[in-house]
Amino acid sequence: MKKLSEYRDEEALDMMADLLEPCVSIFSDEEFANQYRAGKTLQAVKSAIKNHKREVMQALAIMEGVPLEEYHCDILTLPMRLLEIINDEKLQQVFTSQVQTISQE
Repeated sequence: MKKLSEYRDEEALDMMADLLEPCVSIFSDEEFANQYRAGKTLQAVKSAIKNHKREVMQALAIMEGVPLEEYHCDILTLPMRLLEIINDEKLQQVFTSQVQTISQE
């Protein structure tokens, strides 16, 4: 699986377009957003997994380049991958601003 920062140009545009829906759903969740803003990364990841299973699986499948129906994760690699994603500074900037916008509506 490529790191998000490795996607460029049209591939990056396609990836972002595909990730918007599941990520905005997760980042707009009040529990997740509060934990995320407070720097409680592990709690935020736990909240995302518990409250947004389908969206988490969808995002991971998109990043693997496989349909959701074909994607499988395991307990050993899942935490590392989720932390790698959530700690991506560029992704944080995009979705933190989205959280703030949704919270203000």
